Amino acid sequence: MLAPSRKRPLPLLLALTTTFLLFLYHRHDRIYLRLTTHKAQDVDLPANSTLGFGAVVVVSRDGSERRHSLLQAANVTDIELTIPQQPQWTDGDVEKFRGQEEEGVEKGSVLAWMGHHNVLQWFLDSDLETVLVLEDDVDWDIRLRSVQIPLAARAARSVLPPMRPLFPFKPRANHAQYWGDHEAWDLLYLGHCGDYFDEVTNEGPVSSADALNLTDHAHVVYQDFTLPARRDLHPFTQTLFDALQLPPHSRAFHRSRSPLCSFGYAVTRPAAERLLNDLAPGPSNPQDEDGAGAFDVALLHACVKGSKTPSPTPWRTPHPYPEARRTHRYANPGLRCWTLNSELFHHVPGASEIARVNAADGKIFGVPPVDLAGQAQVDVRNETSNIDCGFWSGDFAFEDGDMETLRFLQEEVGRKGRCLKEDGDEG
Repeated sequence: MLAPSRKRPLPLLLALTTTFLLFLYHRHDRIYLRLTTHKAQDVDLPANSTLGFGAVVVVSRDGSERRHSLLQAANVTDIELTIPQQPQWTDGDVEKFRGQEEEGVEKGSVLAWMGHHNVLQWFLDSDLETVLVLEDDVDWDIRLRSVQIPLAARAARSVLPPMRPLFPFKPRANHAQYWGDHEAWDLLYLGHCGDYFDEVTNEGPVSSADALNLTDHAHVVYQDFTLPARRDLHPFTQTLFDALQLPPHSRAFHRSRSPLCSFGYAVTRPAAERLLNDLAPGPSNPQDEDGAGAFDVALLHACVKGSKTPSPTPWRTPHPYPEARRTHRYANPGLRCWTLNSELFHHVPGASEIARVNAADGKIFGVPPVDLAGQAQVDVRNETSNIDCGFWSGDFAFEDGDMETLRFLQEEVGRKGRCLKEDGDEG
């Protein structure tokens, strides 16, 4: 049993390169099967070190105090993270990105938006087909790679089946569609602070009984024993799952309705291009009639715009693009988004990077409704919201260079899924 400790003063594990490959202990990667037939959609395939995406990329500024604990969690669970170098933006850069007509958008939100643009541009500069974008204050369960990702990916493949190869006996290096057909979706919300189907206030979700249903929308429900018991889920999540009548320890993979926050989302190359160019280019976006004061709000608006576009999308369409070279494609005004409910990534308790920057400017805002509603439960459970056995508590921290402890944690915690905490279930 490891002694619990909430925080440990550890120096940052940083390398002066534009990309951080975060494995202190190297071993042969688990077998990662490429999908070449539709039969694979019914099988729990092992997840590779990038969780079935081309890369797992982190939005993080140089010197972020949250980076060290993130790297340790990645090492224990054998997840490869890439952290592109973030420019040192000036006040002039911030003002230019904000736009003259959006003076009310706070500096913290603008810098966060620019941070997401930076990683999306890194993605487009690569030759990858998909990427999972994380913010550096996320927490996840110790069984993320071993159990949760394989289950979630199988659910995705069941409703977004991988394409059959044109030549089934000839292997294709780029045909690893672990998360289903890349042509069938644009954005996957794997980390969020709730998709409650409608507006959220301090009193909770305000969705009507008619709106709280899955039957009218593409979805799949599956069991995941790593999901906390219903009483230990965030209060708003409890309310939603009760209304949806989901079985205990079950998640739903469904078309996005009203997703909040942007700390864990996957995108394809076409989606990243649209986010940079026309759906979320910045606060002063003339194509966003509702206006977006933050990047996650721009994502929400893009998903709402694309909510009526079928996913998968038929090639023969009554709504073709006006451009001649793209008339065969469905004219989607937004993005085809899917939500995993409950989420696999949730931000750790405490002030966000946006709040930190705004506070430095003398602008203090209240705690967001979702965080406020979950504070008491987080204190009692000593776990991040909707995470059963995560890293925020500090129980799985280790000293820099302590390879023996790291190897132990990788084997017992990361691979075997033993929750070695005082009140944890060791599995």
